[in-house]
Amino acid sequence: MKIIVNEKELKEYFRGLRGLIWGKDQRDEEVETDKEEAVRCSLRKELYTEEFAAFLQENHSDLQRDSFRKVLLRYLHETVELGTDAGSVTGVLDEVGWDYAEIIESSGTRVLIRFTQINYVHAV
Repeated sequence: MKIIVNEKELKEYFRGLRGLIWGKDQRDEEVETDKEEAVRCSLRKELYTEEFAAFLQENHSDLQRDSFRKVLLRYLHETVELGTDAGSVTGVLDEVGWDYAEIIESSGTRVLIRFTQINYVHAV
């Protein structure tokens, strides 16, 4: 798709968008209307809803998972304690997958724990 816009129209578009979201600058000479204020309030309400927070969390979970994975990789093949809501698991961190950690307990039992279930990790 090709859109032809001159520079003046483009500047005016972004100036209006900025005004809707952030409010008018003191430099702006235009008078703010009730409609603009209503749109601005609606946008702010939408940005602070639980649904929008859930949307952000779902779409940024990959970043969180990758950074948590890097932390766990520092403990690979070391004895660690992983804390979960169900209790703690202690053993050798044998494998770190894309969304899980594998612990080998002293009894030889292999335990897989998803990253979303881990509350803390520390070396023992």
